[in-house]
Amino acid sequence: MSNVACENDVLAAKIYFTAAFPAMNIPLTEDPKQVKKFEKLNAVVEFKANDDQNPIACHIVFLTENKVNELNEKALAEAENPDDVKLLKRFKVYQGEYDGRFNDFAEHVKLEFKSIKSLLGVFKGNSPLEMLGIVMPLIKNITKKAMLPFLFLMLSLTKMMPNNNPTDKEPWEQYLKVKMSLYMITTAMSRANKMGWEPMTNWTAKQTDRIYQFHVGATYDKNGKEIYPPIYAYLRVKAGKTKAGRGEYTRKRPFVLFDFTNPDGCLAVLSGRYEFVEAATRGCVAIVGAGDSYAVQFNNLMTKLQNMLIPSKFVD
Repeated sequence: MSNVACENDVLAAKIYFTAAFPAMNIPLTEDPKQVKKFEKLNAVVEFKANDDQNPIACHIVFLTENKVNELNEKALAEAENPDDVKLLKRFKVYQGEYDGRFNDFAEHVKLEFKSIKSLLGVFKGNSPLEMLGIVMPLIKNITKKAMLPFLFLMLSLTKMMPNNNPTDKEPWEQYLKVKMSLYMITTAMSRANKMGWEPMTNWTAKQTDRIYQFHVGATYDKNGKEIYPPIYAYLRVKAGKTKAGRGEYTRKRPFVLFDFTNPDGCLAVLSGRYEFVEAATRGCVAIVGAGDSYAVQFNNLMTKLQNMLIPSKFVD
């Protein structure tokens, strides 16, 4: 039987690797529980999905602070031109198969799936049966000390699912979901454009240099004290090319600014509590800059791409 994934499944799997996986850096660096689990762990977690035409792979590197410093100092000392050295980070997602370069000190966890469909079944979780695809890769690596910490870290991605709806009584969960979601979706849109996803390439083709900026206001406690900072993410579009960014783009004024008062207002849109236009009418989001039509187009593309990454039971 042929093992060939459809074009949309290949795209979805690559979006998980290039956009969703990097979002794990947020809980990894901001959640004290996750920080503690990984502070002494050197490991490489590799994902591979077999396919007769488009086999895909990526590997995620976790390094301790001491190991990063040691390796970077060595690389700088040995380099003819230190400015050319690409410094390592404690967490990094690399595309492609792992080449074994950290085998001397890092544990290697290899999660291999028989097909892209099997991989997506685990990520999207359309049914308990499809999610069983993780069982065999898990069993093969269960004795490795990085396996369970990584599994719980990967479960943090479920915070971006539509059925995860923290209320304003759960400010940390709201902050985490919004930040992960905005970082993921802006990156996903840029990656989809680079991969030739037609709805995105058609939309970006004729645009001049434009910034689509998200701003989510800070979270305050009942006494008015800031407990979580504002969240910024943006997508830059220019003549068919795109680039996603974290933080506030300051070189020029945004073409469209999606200005949310706080994470709860942002979740009203991300979770589908209100349609986009209704959310704006209700004051959940203010659109600043260009006409509403561009904001609606952007939101429609964002929603369409998100629907490729979530269980079908949440898609109309």
